[in-house]
Amino acid sequence: MAKKKVIVFDFDGVIYNSEPLHFKAFNYALKPLNVTITKEVYYETYCSYDDEGFFKNFLTDNKIEFNNDFIDKIIKEKHYYFDKNFDSETSMYEGSIDLIKKLSKNYILAIGSGARREEIVRVLKREELLTLFEEIVSSDETSQPKPNPETYITVLERINQTYQVSPDECVVIEDTTKGVDAAKVAGMKCFAITNSVEREFLTNADVIIDDYIEITDKAITDI
Repeated sequence: MAKKKVIVFDFDGVIYNSEPLHFKAFNYALKPLNVTITKEVYYETYCSYDDEGFFKNFLTDNKIEFNNDFIDKIIKEKHYYFDKNFDSETSMYEGSIDLIKKLSKNYILAIGSGARREEIVRVLKREELLTLFEEIVSSDETSQPKPNPETYITVLERINQTYQVSPDECVVIEDTTKGVDAAKVAGMKCFAITNSVEREFLTNADVIIDDYIEITDKAITDI
């Protein structure tokens, strides 16, 4: 069993409780099309996508024609709503800050997320956590959203510019089916926390947890 060296956090739904606002922002941007997405469908099917991935897949699935200029326009509308309500409608998950600080003492920490880099950095700076992460890979640095493993492969490539780490020495913390799939295809171990979807949608993870206190050094060693 490989000794674990790296812990990679997803951001939305794992560190930061922002998925409800993303859901509302997507529906705000979709309003001119007279379509909406339900919470059930959003969390089960789309919440692991970045903004571009969400709109392209949702519009395709609903047989709505679009071009790239239109996608750019509704992404801007989504960002407008999200940024306007960011401070009042998002929060850190209980236990996430303590977990990050604890793990930073013994592991290399990174973030692999479909969120915008500015969203991630804004939160980490505010919570005085930014310096604890060696690498951040956001939607700005990738072209394929999860479940494609590009995000986690890129995280490891960047870490290995300084260290020598293999995929099986990395542990990912995720909250969605597609996010877990991305970690597993990248060859990494994965905890899935039930922040966003029920356990039945996370059975592809190595370990499913309900609370961050379950992520101990022993649990990381044994995963």
